[in-house]
Amino acid sequence: WQARSVVTKGVLTKFSDELVASYREAGIVSTGLLFSAEEMVDIRAGLDERIEAATKDGKVRSEDLLNLHFNDTWLLKLASHPRVLDLASQLLESDGLRIFTTRILSKPARTGYAVPWHQDSNYWPLEPLRASSLWLAVDDADAENGAMQTINFTVVPTARTENLPVEQTSAEGGAHFDLNIRSDAIAPYEGHAVTLALRQGEASFHDAWLPHNSPPNLSSRRRCAWIVRYTAASTRLVPGKRALFDDSYDMMRVR
Repeated sequence: WQARSVVTKGVLTKFSDELVASYREAGIVSTGLLFSAEEMVDIRAGLDERIEAATKDGKVRSEDLLNLHFNDTWLLKLASHPRVLDLASQLLESDGLRIFTTRILSKPARTGYAVPWHQDSNYWPLEPLRASSLWLAVDDADAENGAMQTINFTVVPTARTENLPVEQTSAEGGAHFDLNIRSDAIAPYEGHAVTLALRQGEASFHDAWLPHNSPPNLSSRRRCAWIVRYTAASTRLVPGKRALFDDSYDMMRVR
């Protein structure tokens, strides 16, 4: 007997056993519609407001809005939405959850930058290193406007527990991608990359070890995502490995 997905009022509220197994096998799972059109009106407006406020002085790009939830109760509430926590709990097999990081990654039309091939596991000093990232499409995302691409564990099984060889391309920075998978290490698998096309309100969860990237947005449409990284409540931070994650870093308990 297998539990089926539960869809309530058109949105997913529980993964089926089959989808949980698919996540374990591939390292990623799509939710279908996670927030309704009505809910997305408020979510999009709230995120747009914060993007405008954070980028108005030109010092920070809209792709790099990291951890605003620390000082924003609206964002913390969004990251703690019970529907999302229920799904994260299923994938992490943990009733207790923490928020590790949040990010607004909004690629402007025509100028949105590329995100290089990387594994989140290279950046995250967690013990044990088990985390799941929500990627919510605030705008429609497709190949034209820079949707995320993944190379699933079924293609590169060693990536389930190992980091592929990397090169450090810049100095360490909070929201910057400075540990990129080497081109010779990713090249054999790039032909198997999957573009994660999502409609507004749809989402995915992916494993911390999953290789992924996204091309630049050269289209006439913005591509914005709301990203939350969840861990089990028992997961601890190992300070000293990355400057951003020091002894004072708060992995907020949300369940």
